[in-house]
Amino acid sequence: MALLIDLFTAASSVSCAAAGSSGSDSPVVAVYLGEAACDGCPETIAQRLRASFADAEVVFIGRGERLPLRADSLADVDLYVQPGGGDDIDAAAEAPPARFAVGLEQYVTRGGRYLGLCMGSYLAGPVAFDLVETELDGVVSRLDFAVTDSGETVVDAAWDGHHRQTFFQEGPVLPPPDDPADVFARYGNGDIAAARYDHGDGRAGLIGPHAEADQT
Repeated sequence: MALLIDLFTAASSVSCAAAGSSGSDSPVVAVYLGEAACDGCPETIAQRLRASFADAEVVFIGRGERLPLRADSLADVDLYVQPGGGDDIDAAAEAPPARFAVGLEQYVTRGGRYLGLCMGSYLAGPVAFDLVETELDGVVSRLDFAVTDSGETVVDAAWDGHHRQTFFQEGPVLPPPDDPADVFARYGNGDIAAARYDHGDGRAGLIGPHAEADQT
């Protein structure tokens, strides 16, 4: 979870309109909850974030949620999280309103923080949020990668050099960031599994496998 910690630390140093207006210094983390996310994925990452960062206010953003799925909702957010989703990238990209997708890109450009997990990484590309220039492809069936189908499984990933079995289902291979130090994890075949990318004045952290998944 090194990437989560690094991004959260960066996010908590950003001045937040919500903190100023509410009288609280707690950073606000917005976790997407909607059609583009898989069942249970938003709740799982929200639980992990609350357990790891006690000072954070972790809320859901989506239709009918505390934060509505509108671009102006991001004005009060320090870190936006896009969880994993299904296996249809185009359908996931079309789920959020187009105005929200544009607003999210502007939010990061102006200094916001984005965290994408599995489908959330795919959506960071030109297909949806345009936070990284490269269209992301799946790592399945790439050279020396053991998984050849879309089934649920675990893969060996080296997180800052420490190997850990990590839940995986059709995760992407990530492009090299400008700074090699911003690579946080690699799959067993050496492809990048987690990294951080600059976008304007903000940053996007992407994770291919489900680093947030628990033993279940």
